[in-house]
Amino acid sequence: MRRVRKVCWTLHREIGFLVVGLTIVYAVSGIAVNHAHHWDANYERVAAPSAIAPPGAGPTAEVEPLVLERLGLSRAQVKTTWRASPEVLEVFQEGSTWEVNLVTGQAVHRTARPRPVLFDLNFMHLNTGKGPWTVVADLYAGLLIVLALTGPLLVRGRKGLAGRGGVMLAVGIVLPLAYAVVMRLAH
Repeated sequence: MRRVRKVCWTLHREIGFLVVGLTIVYAVSGIAVNHAHHWDANYERVAAPSAIAPPGAGPTAEVEPLVLERLGLSRAQVKTTWRASPEVLEVFQEGSTWEVNLVTGQAVHRTARPRPVLFDLNFMHLNTGKGPWTVVADLYAGLLIVLALTGPLLVRGRKGLAGRGGVMLAVGIVLPLAYAVVMRLAH
């Protein structure tokens, strides 16, 4: 058993150092994506108000070219437009929109830009790019399994599996199982 414990110490120490960076990536991103219903962890939404000379609330065919000209946009830069109301024309571009009040000339340019760092962390965590990152993610998961199997064997006595460590291990196993049972019963 002493030899097994020594191998576990070595594996746990070396792999532990190796996975620190990946663990931080997955932990920070995990917190961010767990709260997707509160905020968009990938993109920061930006609304920039401005004003143009009001073209008036005439027919769309007449006001649309005026709005585009006054916004400094060519027809080629615009995907489509939509008359949201008699006073509002929305202009859709790749990655942004303009909302223009035709009567007042007030315009709001709405864009989304990737959040620094979080966009990249979430890209890795969610394996959006697939390809080579799948190999990295799978290796990381395998290394976490090794850490989970070697860790409990490192500590002996009342702080190890025979005591507090065993209780914590049991809680860590029962918690996801209990949640899965509750979710099954709820559906």
